Amino acid sequence: MRQKKLIILFFYMALLAACAGIVWLLGRLNSPVEPGKPSVQESEYPEQTETSVEETLTGETEGEQPTETGSEEGLEVSGRPAGTNKPGGQMEILDETPPPYEPPRLMLVSDLHYMSASTHDDGKAFWNMVKSDDGKAHQYSEQLLDALAARALEEKPSALVLSGDITLNGEKENHLELAKKLKEIQDGGVPVVVIPGNHDIQNHNAAVYFGEKNETAEYLTSGDDFYEIYHSFGYDQSPNRDPASLSYVYPVDPWHWLLMLDTCQYEDGNHVNGRLKPETLKWLEVHLQVAQEHGIQVLPIGHHNLLWESRLYTDDCTMENYQEITALFEKYQVPLYVSGHLHVQRVKKHQPEPGEQQEYGISEIVLGAVSLSPNHYGMLSWDDLGGMHFETNQLNLEGWLPEVENYEEWSESFFKEIIRTQTEKKISLVPDDLKKLMAELYTDVYYDYCAGNRIEKETVIRRRAYALWMRAEPENPCVDQIMQMIKDGGSEAKVWHWEPEYPIVRENFQEEAEETAAEEE
Repeated sequence: MRQKKLIILFFYMALLAACAGIVWLLGRLNSPVEPGKPSVQESEYPEQTETSVEETLTGETEGEQPTETGSEEGLEVSGRPAGTNKPGGQMEILDETPPPYEPPRLMLVSDLHYMSASTHDDGKAFWNMVKSDDGKAHQYSEQLLDALAARALEEKPSALVLSGDITLNGEKENHLELAKKLKEIQDGGVPVVVIPGNHDIQNHNAAVYFGEKNETAEYLTSGDDFYEIYHSFGYDQSPNRDPASLSYVYPVDPWHWLLMLDTCQYEDGNHVNGRLKPETLKWLEVHLQVAQEHGIQVLPIGHHNLLWESRLYTDDCTMENYQEITALFEKYQVPLYVSGHLHVQRVKKHQPEPGEQQEYGISEIVLGAVSLSPNHYGMLSWDDLGGMHFETNQLNLEGWLPEVENYEEWSESFFKEIIRTQTEKKISLVPDDLKKLMAELYTDVYYDYCAGNRIEKETVIRRRAYALWMRAEPENPCVDQIMQMIKDGGSEAKVWHWEPEYPIVRENFQEEAEETAAEEE
C-alpha cells in the first residue's frame, strides 16, 4: 500500500513540475534581454529576485518562510502538493489517499472603486461627489469591502479575482487600505489576484473630501507603484510576468491558467480607453500556444472590453486594438474573456462580419460594478469535462449596516434616487410632477440595464411616462438612450455556460496508479 501511495504522489508531483517548468521556461525564452544585462522585471521591480524552478514550484526563497495560500488539503496555488513542505527538501509520505481532483472555482469582482473612510469627513464636498457620481454608495465603501471579504472566506473559491478599478480614483491611501484588507482575505486561505483599471494609476482626479471642497490627493504615478503595493496578490505567485506591462500568468492549478492582462494606458498620463501593447500581444501568444499544446485551459481577464458591448456607451470601453486581440484569442479557440469597466452586466458572443462564415466565436462576460446596486459579483467554475459555467450573485450588506433594515431594497432605492435626480435636470419643458414621472422611467430602464436584467420593450412603451417623453421632449438624448438600452437588454445577461466540442477527460490518477501497482504485484 505504501508503494501505491508513493506512485500516486510522484505522478502528481511530476505533472506539477512539468507545468510550472513550462511557464518558467517561457519567461526565460520570451524575455528580450541581452546576455549579462539585468532583465526588465529585475530593473522595474527590484524587490523580486530570480528564482530557480524548485523555488517557483515551492514558493520558497532563501531567507523566507513559505506563505500558505491554499487549504491544508489537496493542492496549493503555488502548485506544491500538501505534505511536501518539510525543511531540507524532505518529503512527508501522506498517510491518506489524495482527495479526488476538483476543477477550480473563481470569485470574480470588478470596479470595486474602494474609498477609505479616512479620505472624507462625510461633509459637503463628499456628498457633492456622491450625488454627481453614477449611484455608488461611497459612504458604505468600507462595509462593502468587509462584506466582500466575508463572502470570499465563506465561498472559499480557488481565487478571488479583482479585474481593475479597485480604487475610487487611484488615491494612494485607498490603495494602501485596500491592500491591508486583501491581505486578510489571503491570510484566511483565499488567494487574491489583481490587475489595475484605468482609475488606479496616474489618475489626476485623485482627491480627498473634507469640508466644502475636495483637495488633490497623492496617487500612484507608475506601474512600479502599483506593483509595490500589490505584488503579493498574484504577481509573486506568477512564474512568468510580461516585461512590458503589469500582465502575468497565474496558474490556478496544472490545467487552468489565468492570463491577467494589463489593458490600461498610463505611461504618458491617464487614459480612459485601453489597449494591449505589441510586446504584450507577443507574450500572450506564446502562452496561448503552449497552453494549447499541453491541454491547459486559459481564461484571459482584463479591465477593458474586448467586444462592442453597448449601444449606450460607445467611447473608451472597447480596447483600441480589439480586432487584433480577438483574432488572436480565436486563433487558439479561447472560449471566454472576462472584463469590467462598463459598469454594466453583459454577456456577448463575437459574431463574424457579414459575409464571413464562422462557427466559433469567443464570448465575453462584462462584470457589473460590485460598487453599484445590485452589487453583483460573478462565480465561474469548470466541470470535469472542461465545460465552464458562470452566474452572478448579489452581495448583501445586511449585518454590516445596523442602520439599514433591508439593504437590497435600500441599495436599489439609493441608486435610483441618484440617477432620477440627475435625469430630472436634463428635462426642461414639463412641470415638475411630470418631470419626475419621466425621470423614473429612464431610471428603471437604466437600473435593469446595469444589472443585466431583461428589459421588456412592450412594458416600457406602455407606460405613461414613455408617452410623455415622446410628446414633450422626443429629441432629448434620454429618449434615444432608452431605446438603445432596450435593444441591448433583450435578454438576461447574468448566466453563461459553455461546453467544449470535444470534452476534456481528466484521467483519474489515483485509479491509474493503483492499477499499475496491482499489475506490478
